[in-house]
Amino acid sequence: MHPALRYVASLCVALILTLPIAAFTTANRFLVVSLLPLYWTVASLTLAHRHALLSIPRDAAPARKRGALVGGVGALTGGFLLQTSIPAGAAGLGLLLLGTVSTVADVDDR
Repeated sequence: MHPALRYVASLCVALILTLPIAAFTTANRFLVVSLLPLYWTVASLTLAHRHALLSIPRDAAPARKRGALVGGVGALTGGFLLQTSIPAGAAGLGLLLLGTVSTVADVDDR
């Protein structure tokens, strides 16, 4: 995918995720504004490395254990963050996705 197209598509995804939160929350506006570059980066990295993300082997026992651990911790923390505020939960989910995508991108670039 051409980088300019990837950036425009990523910006659209980030706006689609950020604008409804901004419209319906009374939480800290700085937190809401920080969601835009977070999801823009996540979407851009996901599009750039989509083939590597789709071809991750999930059949090895250590990979399943790691996935269960990360998913459980992410769900627990995400639940608590959502109880704090919707933007905080969205930021937590975005940071979890950013960590996942950046690790795949790093491995894919090697």
